[in-house]
Amino acid sequence: MNNPKPEFNLKWYHGEDLYSEGDIEDLIIELLKKNEPENYTDAIYDNFCWSVYYHLTHLRKNILNWYPFHPDAEVLEIGAGLGAVTGVLCDKCKSVVSVELSRRRAEGILWRCREKENLEIIVGNLNDIQFEKKFDYITLIGVLEYQGNYTDTENPYLDFLKRIKQYLKPNGKLFLAIENQFGLKYWCGAKEDHTLVPFNGIHQYTIKDNKTKTFSRAGLEGLLKKSGFKNTYFYYPMPDYKLPTVIYSQRHLPTNANMQNMQCYYAPDRTTLIAQEENLYQDIIENNVFEFFANSFLVECTDLEEYGAVEFCSMSSERMMEYQIGTRFLGKNQVEKFALKKNSGCKHIQQVILNQEELKKRGLSVWEYWQKGEIIVADYTDAKLWEEQWIKCMKTRDISKIFEMADLLYDQILESSDKVSWEENIMYSMNLADQSGGDQYGPILKKGYLDMIARNAFLINEQLYWFDQEWTLENVPAKFVLYRAFVEFYSAYSEMDQYIPLAELAERYGLLCIWGELKQLNELFGKSVMDEKHLMESSFFRNSDRDICLKNIQKIM
Repeated sequence: MNNPKPEFNLKWYHGEDLYSEGDIEDLIIELLKKNEPENYTDAIYDNFCWSVYYHLTHLRKNILNWYPFHPDAEVLEIGAGLGAVTGVLCDKCKSVVSVELSRRRAEGILWRCREKENLEIIVGNLNDIQFEKKFDYITLIGVLEYQGNYTDTENPYLDFLKRIKQYLKPNGKLFLAIENQFGLKYWCGAKEDHTLVPFNGIHQYTIKDNKTKTFSRAGLEGLLKKSGFKNTYFYYPMPDYKLPTVIYSQRHLPTNANMQNMQCYYAPDRTTLIAQEENLYQDIIENNVFEFFANSFLVECTDLEEYGAVEFCSMSSERMMEYQIGTRFLGKNQVEKFALKKNSGCKHIQQVILNQEELKKRGLSVWEYWQKGEIIVADYTDAKLWEEQWIKCMKTRDISKIFEMADLLYDQILESSDKVSWEENIMYSMNLADQSGGDQYGPILKKGYLDMIARNAFLINEQLYWFDQEWTLENVPAKFVLYRAFVEFYSAYSEMDQYIPLAELAERYGLLCIWGELKQLNELFGKSVMDEKHLMESSFFRNSDRDICLKNIQKIM
């Protein structure tokens, strides 16, 4: 193996690692050495535990991989840990200086980023280090909360931020990520991330004090203003900043509890929960208190008058690497789609352009993207998603309107492609069904657009405009595309079954008798694009358990 390329600076190291998770770090560093950079899914799977998963999962990058950093920028990364975000910064910017307290962790960064020639790793306490230059960006991801331990002053958090600001250029920006002291998961009984004591932050850290603390939104904003930053812009990574899949912001808040199918997680365990977090977001959002209860903050801090350019981003991190893309809203102007990893995913993004052109040729209306270098761009619109109209009709039990909308969907699916003979049905070629059923699958599409679902269409003047058409399959039943649309909708909004049962819609369109076969095809498609090992790994920590909540409630009754 070639020697690592980053510069490794021990000038400010005093011979003692002040922060460590113990011997597990040795294992993680060995995995970093033995595996290709950022290809750790198998290593996590074979050495599964929270620490290995947390430090090596690619979800960690989602805290900043969506931000359009200036490519000529110089970055100071404070508290780099084991380098979870370091590589992203190196890929996006001209140069990166990463500061890490622990030499052992710094060696992990060295091996993780061994191909990065634009990286200098400094081992030591930031409070001791003298820099000869200032930076365009400074990142402080999961670091501020520990300054009661590492900044020896009467006001460690404030003084640390003041020191950091001195290292920014006049037009520079600080990105600070930290848990919310009053995050919803803590009200639900989750253990406080740093002390592992439930409700500790809510009790102002008086149950167990280890000089580590987080802040409320107002408290953090006030602290940043006192430290000298004129402007702050709050982002809300969900489910939190550690493993985000969706990034909301103060100008783009969630409108319903679905939140892009966000899934909560609890580490190291969920044994102390007394409420199910995922069931509370609807009321939180409807009562306009999401910003108070969001689990984490990512704050953009600057003296510039221009900030908060990105208002929203979602990341398809559950897919295979070549299909991982992000979608970000640049204010009320444009929407961009981009690859989450450098040199990966660009071909898949271009497929969206090709698919929309084919649909236009078929006479369907599309909300158009256009190519802009390696990304694709569309105009932003405030138009309602067709999905919202479906939900409205469901809740009012407007049966005739629901069937009318479903008919329109099926008609559009049928119009989207030429047809082939029933013998060419993919169900037969893949041995998912035998041909004795004849034409029970209905019309067979030469090309089926699998993303013709209610979430991927705007309803403008009673006309559908399709967007985000990523996936196609050849020789698929039109009923399979319709099946996916129904399943996607009811999976996201399971409560809709109480208004119009899914089975009722399925029966109306002749899906019930072939439901099992359609499900098999959908599962095979999922396996071809989803990172199955990653999904299994992340699912271990996800979601709450109602039985645990009830048992804990009974203990205090």
